[in-house]
This record gives sequence, C-alpha cells and structure tokens, in this order.
Amino acid sequence: MSIEELSLTNLKINGGTQPRQAISDETVLEYAEALRDGAVFPPVVVVRDGANLWLVDGFHRFHAHRSCGRETIAANVREGTLRDAVLHSLSANVEHGLRRTNADKRKAVLTMLTNKLVATDDRGNPWSNREVARRCSVSLDLVNRVRDSLNESLSEPLQTERAYTTKHGTKAVMKTQNIGNRTAVSTARTRGCLAPTAMTPVRGHSTPSKKTAIELPHDPRWAARSLLSTLGAAFVRALIPELTQCLEGDAE
Repeated sequence: MSIEELSLTNLKINGGTQPRQAISDETVLEYAEALRDGAVFPPVVVVRDGANLWLVDGFHRFHAHRSCGRETIAANVREGTLRDAVLHSLSANVEHGLRRTNADKRKAVLTMLTNKLVATDDRGNPWSNREVARRCSVSLDLVNRVRDSLNESLSEPLQTERAYTTKHGTKAVMKTQNIGNRTAVSTARTRGCLAPTAMTPVRGHSTPSKKTAIELPHDPRWAARSLLSTLGAAFVRALIPELTQCLEGDAE
C-alpha cells in the first residue's frame, strides 16, 4: 500500500466499483470550489490489478479534480484484483465523505447478491446474509428484505396472457406464450395471421398505439427488474430486438 500521484485518465471507473446509487453534482461542485480555494483532500483509494487502476473510494473527489482541470490526484494504491476492488467499494464512505443514502446501501447489498464477480465467497458458496451485512456495513434486516425481494421476483410464475387497451379504447387479452419465439412469430406473419399486439403497429399507423406509461427507477438495473415484474420475462425478451432496432435507427 502506497501513496502515489496518478493521472486521472489512467483511473478506471467503469468496473462496477462505484458504490453509490448516483453521483451528487452538488457535492462535486462543492469539492471543486474547495480545491480552487486551496483545500487538500485525503487520497482516493485505488486497487491495481497489474493492468488496470480501479477507483474504489473517492468518486466525488475524482470528478471534482477533473472538473477543475486537474490532471493528477493523490491515491492510496493497493494491489489486488477487480473482485477485491468491488468488495472494497461496498463499504466505502461509511466513515467519511458524503453520507450514504438508503439507496446507496441497497445498491451495495444488491451488488454483493447479484454481481457474479462477488456473489460468492472464495469457495464458491453464496454469502450468508450476516456476512453481506458486515461487508456492506448495513443492517441485517436490510439484507433480509433485499434477498427476499430478489427471491420473490425469481419465483414469479410465467404469465401466458396479458391485458391491454386497443387503439379504440377497448380492453383485450394478448397471448404471450409465443412472444420471444421468433420461428412462431415469423411463420404467423408470413401467413398473415398475426394479430396486432402492443409490439405490432396497427395497419395505417407508423407507430404502435400509446399505452399507459410505466414509471421506472433511474437505475438501469432496477428499471430492468421493474420491466420484468410488470411485463413478464417472455414479453421483455420480445421487446429487446425491437428496442435494438429503434436505437439503431436513432443512431443513423
């Protein structure tokens, strides 16, 4: 473990080591202003795996230095792996920096339960709830609730029917068992017998009829879980290629 002056451009911040739900722009501005006034901040924490320098603690300080035009930052460098870096990040900011929110704590627990890199111990066994609570510096009750929520979402039965509103405002039921089955969909379209669904534009319209909006969390991982819970796994599988096509069209 050593203190080094590292180039900001050499630090990796996309390895899943960002422990917060979101970066606080207000805190970044506050830190940047302090830096301009001559303040000296404690070194950030970095894990070096031989090829990469993973930032694990000090993301607000990192962004503040970058916003000020600084090129380097003091870092406490530790040798390890990306797995070590993610595990270390789970309890970052417990005793210093911007106080963790409940969302930050929940994200740490979710990371330890769902991130394949850190979801098991050195022997390949799932962590106990008590150990997750200890490593994430959260209450055991929070871990219990998050794990129960994950188990419930995984045990939901596959729905084969889904109600929707037609363009005329009437209620209808859509069969979903073949959604995601490209062979069945292709055959039905070839035969001209595929009825309009929530994902199929109605003849004479360039876009599907509008449906009631779904309120999704800002975090992509929770948004994905919300979609699965609301629409069902089969429907979301069918939605993916449609979204990909839309995104490719926007990029043109």
